[in-house]
Amino acid sequence: MADFGAGLGSFLGGLFNDYEAPYDEAGEAARPWYDRAAGEFEPYSQFGQRGMGKFEDWMNGMKDPSGFINNLMNNYQESPWSRFSKDQAMRGGMNAASAAGTIGSTPFSNEMAQQSAGISSQDMQNWLSQVLGINSQYGQGWQNAINTGANAAGGRANIFNNRGEMEAGIAGNKAAGRNQRWNDIFGGIGNMAGGAANAYFGGGFF
Repeated sequence: MADFGAGLGSFLGGLFNDYEAPYDEAGEAARPWYDRAAGEFEPYSQFGQRGMGKFEDWMNGMKDPSGFINNLMNNYQESPWSRFSKDQAMRGGMNAASAAGTIGSTPFSNEMAQQSAGISSQDMQNWLSQVLGINSQYGQGWQNAINTGANAAGGRANIFNNRGEMEAGIAGNKAAGRNQRWNDIFGGIGNMAGGAANAYFGGGFF
């Protein structure tokens, strides 16, 4: 009769116990945290995607180096330093030429033109250097945005990979639970049948 009782317990356990519920509960508890963790990366991922477009536009703008520089120089305006330096050079030149009696001469005019051109050239070079530096920082900024987005995408990929492993584990454990249920049910039936047969033939029922 012991085999029959054990078999009955196994049969009833397999019939009424929910072998899948613990895994369902674990999955339901974990999934919101995976979603929340992935969501934390989303703004950085979107920022990186915007950076890709901006960086591509920046690169396209420099396909023609000469045209790029010419477009920049179209925005050049003489600095106060350049105007002041030209005024100072003119005054100094006129004073020197006045003392030497060469005001209005060709050498005087050439000297003043050369000094003015030199000051203008230096001013334009300084301006262009500053603008190119700012432009380079602009491109580097969007490159950094792309890197940030790539890192965020990698973080999201890791989260999704971990979630996939969790879901696969839950599915495997639930399948094992279903198999265990049928094993318990059929095993219990077998034990009950064997116990009943032993009891019958052994006189346990009569």
